[in-house]
Amino acid sequence: MKKSIILILILVTCIFAFNHFDQNNRNELSELGTHVQNIKLEYKSKRGFGNDRFDIYSYSLDGEVNFNNEYANLEEIYQQEFRNILNTESKKNLELKEKQNQIENLLKEKRFIYKYVVLKGTKKLYLYDTVSNKGYCLILTI
Repeated sequence: MKKSIILILILVTCIFAFNHFDQNNRNELSELGTHVQNIKLEYKSKRGFGNDRFDIYSYSLDGEVNFNNEYANLEEIYQQEFRNILNTESKKNLELKEKQNQIENLLKEKRFIYKYVVLKGTKKLYLYDTVSNKGYCLILTI
């Protein structure tokens, strides 16, 4: 009897933890405004002073994509806001270097649509490839 109660408690705890993790990931990508699927934390930087961070999520979407953007130049945003931090972080992490190369190759092919969001010191660059239904969200907080 005690063993089954313990097993049920462990199961409930695991389900709660999974749902909480999934909800936190969805909150990170909340500006997309459409049904986000297959969210995966691809890179999580070592946390710095205060709440400094640089994270990369991958995702896919189910449904229409509506990336209305007042910023005209994706290449300029990427170069000014995210490329230097990616270069610095990828020197320490080979997997991140490979991810950076994938993103930059798609940027060269001009296959991404994008959305750039600035909120209270956090900058988010959503990149989405409609052909492969694969996207990346780069999050920078300084």
